[in-house]
Amino acid sequence: MNSWILIAVCGHLSNAVAFIVDKTLLTTALKRSSTYAAMIGIFSFVTIVAAPWVKAWPSLALIPVILGFGGFFVLALWAFFEALKEAEASRVVPIVGSLIPIFTLAGTSVLFGERLSLFQASGFALLLVATWLLTRGGSKKSGLTRGTVLISILASVLFAAASVSGKYAFEHGDFIGVFIASRMAAGLVGLVVLACVAGARRELLGMIKPKPHAQKQKSHTAAWAVFGQACGAVGFLLVHLAIAQGSAALVNALQAVQYAAIVLVAWFGGKHLARLLNEERSPMIVAVKSGAIVIVAAGLFLLT
Repeated sequence: MNSWILIAVCGHLSNAVAFIVDKTLLTTALKRSSTYAAMIGIFSFVTIVAAPWVKAWPSLALIPVILGFGGFFVLALWAFFEALKEAEASRVVPIVGSLIPIFTLAGTSVLFGERLSLFQASGFALLLVATWLLTRGGSKKSGLTRGTVLISILASVLFAAASVSGKYAFEHGDFIGVFIASRMAAGLVGLVVLACVAGARRELLGMIKPKPHAQKQKSHTAAWAVFGQACGAVGFLLVHLAIAQGSAALVNALQAVQYAAIVLVAWFGGKHLARLLNEERSPMIVAVKSGAIVIVAAGLFLLT
């Protein structure tokens, strides 16, 4: 197996943990998707501790691309979380998860002339099919309006734009330097979101300085948020390390591994997680998603 594929798989597994924490907080603790997106952006500032290991900082010509890399990602999170607030994850994630690799491949084909081999294209297609199957389910009353669909598509475009921008920046600069600079850009965009959205600013300040009667709950929320973002940061680093070394489109298609892990956690993690993640366990759903997990394995085999 290519090393970048293994790195991408590990990154997506870490992101699965972050997704479960995100869904928990968005369902039970936070009222605004903008709050969490801004917090994730601001959390990115901690990567500055790795500055001593930078061999070369990006050139001025790369700054617009790096701003796009960091900024698109935060805005994509905002759109994605907003869609999750409006509709079930089982309806939103298939749209976003399936479109990100397609938009990414379109971008890398135009900018880098990327072409997939027959085996890679077959694996890519299988992973897209698995993504769709793994993220189906939930109740029929999904709340999936036209507006939610448009927000989901917007999130997909922004995530893909971030991946393509990142790939371009990594191709033209030192990995650690580009990575840290992009996280600084993400932090700045997070601050801009807080400056522009008063409700998000108040909610985040309430988490940092909770009222006495809510202090325990807010502290608990903050602790989970930090844990989730630590997992997300590890996942983000590994996924983009894989993008720097391999195909951005295929790395994004490997999100099917993340969804497979989430399904397994929902099935075997108890009733609370199953309810939180909207995972039903009817015989038909179990059969379909078990088959999808096999398809993921087949997709990985073809990619290697």
